[in-house]
Amino acid sequence: MSSQGQGQGQGQGQGQGQGQGQGQGQGQGQGQGQGQGQGQGQGQGLDHAGGGGSPQLSWTIISTYDGIVGYWDGLPLRNPQPWGESDADTSYLSTDVTAKLTNSMLFPQFVIDGTDGDATLSVKGNPLVKLHRPERAVFRQQLAMVRAYSDLRTDRVNEILVQTGDLFSFYGALGYLSKDRNCNTLKALYACQRVAVHVEMPIKHFCRSPRPIDYATHIQPMIQTPDHSSYPSGHAIEVFAASTVLSRIMTGLGPKAALSAPPDSETGRMAGMAFRLAHRIASNRSVAGVHFPIDSAAGAVIGCMMGDALYRVATGASDWPDLKEVSFPLLPDSEPPFDLTLRWLKDQLPEDAAGGGAPDQTTIFGKLWKEAADEWREAAL
Repeated sequence: MSSQGQGQGQGQGQGQGQGQGQGQGQGQGQGQGQGQGQGQGQGQGLDHAGGGGSPQLSWTIISTYDGIVGYWDGLPLRNPQPWGESDADTSYLSTDVTAKLTNSMLFPQFVIDGTDGDATLSVKGNPLVKLHRPERAVFRQQLAMVRAYSDLRTDRVNEILVQTGDLFSFYGALGYLSKDRNCNTLKALYACQRVAVHVEMPIKHFCRSPRPIDYATHIQPMIQTPDHSSYPSGHAIEVFAASTVLSRIMTGLGPKAALSAPPDSETGRMAGMAFRLAHRIASNRSVAGVHFPIDSAAGAVIGCMMGDALYRVATGASDWPDLKEVSFPLLPDSEPPFDLTLRWLKDQLPEDAAGGGAPDQTTIFGKLWKEAADEWREAAL
């Protein structure tokens, strides 16, 4: 699971010239993967006039007040307008507060129930996907794949280290994403990631499973092994959910359509690239020695279905699929161990939510989705 703590804060530099453009917005991921990067830029006065508060500023404002206000009878001098044009309008709020408000609206719709070894994700009361913990023998069988993946560590070490805390820089390589351009798409992706973290930790708890390091001293992971469950992979949930949301926003294609698109389809090639990226990031967790391929496969199914559920939430669609159950049996010795492929994933996914639905702009998330999709409108040829 990513400890990406970028919050939404970018900061705006320190007064002179370029300053510190990131405003220390990385934050420290708090073990559950989400950090609260604040990005308090000091030079541009975008959070508050002049910058953040300090004891010295408080005292100087007090002395200025004493020097210029004089006697005031307490009567109002203005009649301010209510904030926001509708319940979906958050333009009066900072990005960080808007993110927290969006969380409060989305999180209650994504509910996890479970017992020892099983976990079910329901969205808006609709059971979506049920995960079954594999038998120990299945994990033991998977060790051969973790060993094989370890041969790629030298080639992928830099990717793996960056991806422990930063996933969206790789999505920024697929399409320009920043606070100034395509910012609503970036906000939607961050909202998606926060929902993913919200659902992945209870799923991991109910399906708690030992990590590869617990099965063999020879695994020797190249990064520190997290203390939470190996199954399912939080990284896989986050990146496949993000790829589903990005595919929907950029091209209108759901995950199954994106993975089924013919090779000569321009929109299919664009959407498919997001899932190839997700597969690469998820596989890197097995290369690092902290996940089995079945962990990433289970996470990929959850992520894609959760991402398409966010599309349904944004559009108010009601075509919810039947419950999808995910399990991994022990394979015969004559067969190779299971590995995650995009073809396997395509075959596991239910039909996508019906496309073409207009986002419900009376809701905060529906309005954000509409604004994000508008950022990718194509020019006429």
